[in-house]
Amino acid sequence: MRRRFILGGGLLLGVVLLLAACSDRGGDASEPCVAVGESGTCAVDGYPDRPYLAFVPTGYDGGPVPVVVELHGGGGKADPTSTCPRGDVDDPLCLHGVGEAEGFVTVYPNGYSPRSLLALRTWNAGGGVGGWNCSSGKSCENGIDDVAYLDAVLGDLSRRLNVDSSRVYVTGLSNGAAMSHRLACERSDVFAAIVAVAGSNQYSTGADCSPSRPVPVMQIHGTDDPCWTFDTSGRACLTSQDLKLGAVESAEVWARTNGCGSGTDGPIVDDQPDRTAVQRRTWSRCDGGVEVVVLSVIGGGHTWPNGDPGLGRIAGEISTEIDSSTVWRFMKQWSIG
Repeated sequence: MRRRFILGGGLLLGVVLLLAACSDRGGDASEPCVAVGESGTCAVDGYPDRPYLAFVPTGYDGGPVPVVVELHGGGGKADPTSTCPRGDVDDPLCLHGVGEAEGFVTVYPNGYSPRSLLALRTWNAGGGVGGWNCSSGKSCENGIDDVAYLDAVLGDLSRRLNVDSSRVYVTGLSNGAAMSHRLACERSDVFAAIVAVAGSNQYSTGADCSPSRPVPVMQIHGTDDPCWTFDTSGRACLTSQDLKLGAVESAEVWARTNGCGSGTDGPIVDDQPDRTAVQRRTWSRCDGGVEVVVLSVIGGGHTWPNGDPGLGRIAGEISTEIDSSTVWRFMKQWSIG
């Protein structure tokens, strides 16, 4: 069934993209699943219970278009709500709202669930050895190949759209953030840059993270995050878990991997009437001219910047100092080739 959201105040109803039909046959374009200026749910060949949600900007004219893949948190599903202020999917500061304004396609895939009718989906982001948390859930425990699934999502999208393969990016929240790190380790030839929100490079705790090229990485992490703590720890807001790699420790892994110099701190920014502030630490002088960045959301919780509260009070403070446009501003600096 098609889902429709009004993006940026306009739709080109007469122009339809040849994307996958909403059936088990991901390659069948006889029934288009999304139109220009709209959203649609598109099937993936070989993954009948894991369709993805796509948002195509009104300005798409068939030319090469950038793509941002957003990976939901553990226990979530393909849903843009977490990136939206107050959960309002029509707000222009949702990630797909920024895509409408900036001209990129936004893709929300579905994680794995052992029961396809449940929304409690997770990503196999790695870890699970030597006392490190297995991120996350049944996907990690069952060794699900989520990298292959996301290859299939992008393959399907690329058959239907003129994807600019030099400008494909990935971001995510929590378990989805950790999966973004894994993709940077294993698919650096696909993703030009990553932005990880409230989740670190757990993959590197149990496997060799050896990207084929230097990868630009931004981490956005609340200092008061109760679910994935800012510093390495085993504390979590919902259950008792093994160690999760902290934000700065994770960035230092990337700084070493990318051959960067030492990190430098910028000023603390506190421009909004909320209970948070933001400080940027940047590792520059990296191989390939890339950067590694941590945005420390001082007083921030386990949330997308200026996004939906999700877990409510459990998650902590939502910062309005930054938002989804911050994610895109970092990504768009980088391309492959």
